[in-house]
Amino acid sequence: MSFFCGCDTMPYMSEIGLFRIGEISKLFNIGVDSIRYYEKVGLLHPVRNEENNYRLYTLDDIRTMNTIRELLAIGFSTDEILEFEKDRNLKHVTAMLDKESSVIDEKIRQLSQIKGNINSRLRSINEAESLDTTGTIHELDLSERKCLLISEGEMPDNEVNYRLAEFRSDSSSRVTTIGACDCYVLDTDHMGECGDFATKAIFFYSRYLNLDTNYSLKEGKYLSLAYRGPFTQTVEYYPKMLSYCREHGLQKAGDLIEFCHIDRYETSDIKEYITEVQMRVTQKG
Repeated sequence: MSFFCGCDTMPYMSEIGLFRIGEISKLFNIGVDSIRYYEKVGLLHPVRNEENNYRLYTLDDIRTMNTIRELLAIGFSTDEILEFEKDRNLKHVTAMLDKESSVIDEKIRQLSQIKGNINSRLRSINEAESLDTTGTIHELDLSERKCLLISEGEMPDNEVNYRLAEFRSDSSSRVTTIGACDCYVLDTDHMGECGDFATKAIFFYSRYLNLDTNYSLKEGKYLSLAYRGPFTQTVEYYPKMLSYCREHGLQKAGDLIEFCHIDRYETSDIKEYITEVQMRVTQKG
């Protein structure tokens, strides 16, 4: 009775339990190069036909191919499979499965961290998109906020990315851009090259991502407004914030800060930018 029922590829070879490489390739749906590789590394041990010197694979090679396919599918390497084939016993198979289970546990832990990081970025972006971006001023009572300061002093806007890369190179601190907020302390007494306020400091802040911190924003009352579009609108909104202070008995108590919730790190469409401007204030007298 032929091993391959209804198959006329190599009936004689199949009947005596020997198979040519094409049959193995068809049976396991893999390329002949892979079969030759398994032979080269010592996993398969074909015999040679005395008449034509063709490779002929045995039923034990079939068993080995089943093992290879099974162990590759659950994460084992070719080297690990070869070691098992050299010393195939219950103690070995139990140890290698236990080890792989521990490796998978660690991968799950790492993937869980990555997923949490991704979800935190999404949460930050979704929260930014829910902001009131009409330029309406809101009063906020905020607690101290921990941030990661990466630069102090005036810096042209087009040098920010270089400074960020330089900071990452010189520091072990984790800096996140997509889904985190790059923030700018502004010098409202001086204008930058692009028609906006000059920059006094740059820091990163996130409510949800686990950033390293070396800087903090003071707790207190802040005026806040948000808008969509180009950053130059901050210059236009700043006088409105000062007028609000005068009308409500407040006085400026800190620098103007831009929170760039959505900017070039998330989109190339400037119309999608979302910027929040905050300024700490206190009651007069």
